Amino acid sequence: MEEKSIFKRVANYKELHFYQKAETLVLLTDIFCKRFLPSYGDRTVDQMNQAARSGKQNIVEGSEAAMTSSETEVKLVNVGRASFQELREDYEDFLKRHRLVLWDKHHPRYSRMLDFCRAHNHWEHYQSLANSLNEEELCNLAVTLCHFTDKMFEGYLLHLEKTFREQGGIKERMHAVRTGYRQEQEARLRFLEEENAALKRKISAQRIYPVGKAWLIKNKVVPLHHESYPTAACHSSRCADRQF
Repeated sequence: MEEKSIFKRVANYKELHFYQKAETLVLLTDIFCKRFLPSYGDRTVDQMNQAARSGKQNIVEGSEAAMTSSETEVKLVNVGRASFQELREDYEDFLKRHRLVLWDKHHPRYSRMLDFCRAHNHWEHYQSLANSLNEEELCNLAVTLCHFTDKMFEGYLLHLEKTFREQGGIKERMHAVRTGYRQEQEARLRFLEEENAALKRKISAQRIYPVGKAWLIKNKVVPLHHESYPTAACHSSRCADRQF
């Protein structure tokens, strides 16, 4: 039987697809800001980089907190989701300010971009694009990644809700572990008591009774000089004879 634990099992956050996309967005945003935004005097650079970093780091912090607090995990993951929504808004604002096109399903390259973002999570697939696409292309790529990441955040939050409903939080797990331990100890005590009672019945069935100058052992009369003569029992009998 698997031993219960008060700590919740937590997946390796680096294996989560939406974390991988989040990491890609952090690196892509850094290159976007360096290529298309002023190096000084524009707070948008700091805001976009901070939003991307906050989104990724809150996944990490939520995952680390998950072992002992489902509530903290949910809150941090949701903060991470909000950060990427803010980042998406910054990219869309950039397109509006520079009178660039936000691609939709009617754009000839939209479907191909969707398929690419859906199929790839790791930065290695985007690195060459980040340094070669123009500002409209790179901006739309980032917006699409933000949309995919947001849907993955939503799915993960629903998964956390389901897990909490089935397993409870730290208090429920602590109670279950303590209750399970007590039940194991009580079961062990009952087993020992039953074993002790069985031994007593066995001994009672083999009890030695005095019969004149012999002993009745297992329903057989054994003379005093016989090798099966129970010395300790006879000693007790002699003492009894002297008393009476």
